[in-house]
Amino acid sequence: MRVSVEEYGNSEMARRFGVRRYPVVFVDDVLFARPKDFGFGAAEDISGGLYVPWLEPANQRRFKDDLRTAVTRRLAGENVAGLDVADVTTGADPAEGPSTIPSLPLKDIDGAPIDGAVLADRPVVVEMWATWCPPCRTTMAWLNTLQKKYGSRATVIAIAVDSNPDEVRKVSASLKPNYRIVMGTPEVIKAFGAVAAVPKILIFDRAGRRSTIIYGAPPDLHQQIERAVRTASR
Repeated sequence: MRVSVEEYGNSEMARRFGVRRYPVVFVDDVLFARPKDFGFGAAEDISGGLYVPWLEPANQRRFKDDLRTAVTRRLAGENVAGLDVADVTTGADPAEGPSTIPSLPLKDIDGAPIDGAVLADRPVVVEMWATWCPPCRTTMAWLNTLQKKYGSRATVIAIAVDSNPDEVRKVSASLKPNYRIVMGTPEVIKAFGAVAAVPKILIFDRAGRRSTIIYGAPPDLHQQIERAVRTASR
């Protein structure tokens, strides 16, 4: 048996199967687990995944037991039924994100409402992030540059998920963002889509339509965001 761990954005397995989202687990050529199966939310998790809430030890043990069983059966030459690969190769799952920017009222971590006018007639970049995710912080720091570059011609919002509010405020104090940070309440997560892994970037165009979703932190993440914002500005 060989275990292969590949970085999303530089993965032969992802290219072979057309995987758009991570994390995924294959046993041979059989899809065993999808991103939504690892959703780390608690009551706010809306993914319908097999092992959610992932942070519960019982679900992690169940995943390990199921994976051990699947591998043992394959080593014995048995066929193993898998999940539908379309679940990770298409953007059709509504839990991944809304087709248009949600209209629900938003407040930042200081309780100040976000004026709906800053979400209209301009690209909107939404990063769903967590305080324990280093690539998230790197991208959030870079988003300062993006927001400064575009000014009122684009809006950046960062939604904190799976994170303690006090820790979110500490990160905000250290990064000094020139954009708004929002806590990922159950209502916010339901509106913007399930989060099985971070960072997750959603970009909406000037008409409020979702134009791009970027999963994870590939090496050219910032360049991808810039290109998507330029396209969404047209």
